[in-house]
Amino acid sequence: MAPYHIRKYQESDRKWVLTLFSRGMEEHIPTTFRHLLMMPQTLLLLLGGPVALLLLYGLWILAIVYIFTLLLFLWFIAGYPWKQYVAMCCRTDLADITKSYLSSRDSCFWVAECEGQVVGMVSVLPVKDPPLGKKQLQLFRMSVALEHRGKGIAKALVRTVLQFARDQSCSEVVLETSVFQYGALALYQRMGFQKTKEFYVDTITKLLNFRIIRFMYCLPSIQEAGL
Repeated sequence: MAPYHIRKYQESDRKWVLTLFSRGMEEHIPTTFRHLLMMPQTLLLLLGGPVALLLLYGLWILAIVYIFTLLLFLWFIAGYPWKQYVAMCCRTDLADITKSYLSSRDSCFWVAECEGQVVGMVSVLPVKDPPLGKKQLQLFRMSVALEHRGKGIAKALVRTVLQFARDQSCSEVVLETSVFQYGALALYQRMGFQKTKEFYVDTITKLLNFRIIRFMYCLPSIQEAGL
């Protein structure tokens, strides 16, 4: 297994980071598509639509065209939230990573490098309005290249975030991920993050049952750590 090391982001990493992020998000489209296919509403359309067309017109070609068109539409719907999310991120924080994450001491952006290539990344920003008496950091942009998974890179990136939070005297690290990101869900739960909330971003995601899950990792205070 080729060695890797984690370091702070540099401007020369930009192309790698954007490609890694985009591919990481878009690889969830097939999972979302399968989810849509299994929804009761979709099954009704897939089964009932062709039958209705056959009864009305008696033409198999209409039923086949209907199914093909519906599948294309569902694939578009499955990809829409992921592609919109990538576009939004590229317009906001990823438009200038140095400014967004490396201009203050309580935020950061790291990459995992292996054989001269960026194969993983993660970032943190302070939560703007944390609960009273709490200092929180939020984890963002976690991604590891598909061909480099299973090597402990994701765990190392999360540990880097947690250590940074400890150094900043934070009480909690929070993050949000989708119900379709199975690998991420398993990783965060194994590492001690606790689920605190599930919600929908908008009406479309609610119709698609595209839930966002919020996690929290509680860091011991200095007094507790010293016990």
